[in-house]
Amino acid sequence: MDLLGPTCGTVDRLALHAAHPLPIAEVRPAFAEPAECIPHAALARQQGVDGSYTETRETTHFLLAWDPANTVLDAATLDTAAAALETSWDVEVTEHGWNAPDQTDTCLITVLLVDLSGGDSGTGGWTDVNEVGGVPYIVLNTDWFAESDDWTNTLVAHEFNHASQFAYGVFNEEDDWWYWESTAEWSTELVFPEANAWNYSLWAYFDNPGYAWKSQRGLVNYGHFTFNIVLTEQVDEAAPLRTWQAATAEGDVPTALTTALDTDLDTLLVEYTEHAASMDVAERDAWIDTEAEFEVDPYTLSLAKYPAHGSRNGKSAPEGRGQNFVHLAGDPGGDLVFDFTGDNAADGTDPRWAVTLSTLAEDGSFTHSSQLAEGGATSVRISDLGAGVTDAYLGVIPLADVGETSVGWTYTVAPAQAHDPEPVACGCSAGEGSAAAGVGIAGLVAVIGRRRKGDTPRRPRRARSESGRGVEHEPTDAVLQQGHIEVQE
Repeated sequence: MDLLGPTCGTVDRLALHAAHPLPIAEVRPAFAEPAECIPHAALARQQGVDGSYTETRETTHFLLAWDPANTVLDAATLDTAAAALETSWDVEVTEHGWNAPDQTDTCLITVLLVDLSGGDSGTGGWTDVNEVGGVPYIVLNTDWFAESDDWTNTLVAHEFNHASQFAYGVFNEEDDWWYWESTAEWSTELVFPEANAWNYSLWAYFDNPGYAWKSQRGLVNYGHFTFNIVLTEQVDEAAPLRTWQAATAEGDVPTALTTALDTDLDTLLVEYTEHAASMDVAERDAWIDTEAEFEVDPYTLSLAKYPAHGSRNGKSAPEGRGQNFVHLAGDPGGDLVFDFTGDNAADGTDPRWAVTLSTLAEDGSFTHSSQLAEGGATSVRISDLGAGVTDAYLGVIPLADVGETSVGWTYTVAPAQAHDPEPVACGCSAGEGSAAAGVGIAGLVAVIGRRRKGDTPRRPRRARSESGRGVEHEPTDAVLQQGHIEVQE
């Protein structure tokens, strides 16, 4: 079994639909017989899963079916799965306004509980439809039910969110499929906020923050639930839902985001980078614990000796709208200056580099600022490190969609007194209630509170951890010698 967590097969079904378009469903009358929906035995044969599926259980919105030989499914486990399905409906549809899956005013959603331990144990399941606008069905791998009730609950919530997503009829192009998974993974926090099973998707993001924002490699599309976390905490509590609502059949994720949130994409990506670099999120402690739990490449390039210089190239450099992070610690005895120079993309286009700075004060508060690297270069001043500021986090992101091709960059971090000419200060701080602004980046000077659309309340911010991530170990992808770091390819 894949100990990092189950994957979802829904996007594989989207790929099949792209190659073989589905028929349009007829609208069934409200008095339709259940046989006019999806017979569970026929569905099991269609999905190629073994077993008779003669055991069934109906809830308000679902029909669960399973093979009586499935030994995982005792009464308690079935109760958990059934309750999780109805809880997912109640929270997502009734409380928060997600679309009810198509034709569920007539049909129950068939849920096949399948033992996939023989060959697809890493797959948590999938959700699909047989017709455009037809009632969806869900396949759940009961091999994961044995892990814990939290796994069962969050797996169910994830797949039910896919069932709702189909009802919007959007994001059907491959470049947008990543948002299906990042939204479904985020929805588990909405439905079961105490479970935190989504933390196991963090490893995919921690391991590959440089992958393109729209990438599906390395399961980073699951890890980009973190994008939705930042949106809901900093921009709009209902940001993912509003994005799906604003989307059109011909539109894409960037267009839907900017329409729904009335904010340009650069601003959203920069805010994501600021909070991801510093882990300034409500579940910060859980993120830090998760980073320590999994054996992944270092999430950040950590420095504590200055001057230092180095580069990111090849697979270690960010792709289109991907991110690299640098963590500064220690006491340099004065201000530091981070000099950044970024390359052009492989085809010669300007990646439109941005650099963010986040600082963590001794009292646990964060400030954030950002600036555009005009002409591919910029300098950022870091003040008070070791004297009131415990940690500084820099984020580097090419804001242009240059695809899944990495773009290199170089840096130098040196004491300010050795830096000539004197660098320009990095910009306004963005603590609680301050302007989330940087110097020289158009469109990034709006106060976050003014960017929120409508009357949707902002999620209350929780107390932050006062401890930053230190440098307990040297990064495995770098060699530290007299303050010089070169990334090893």
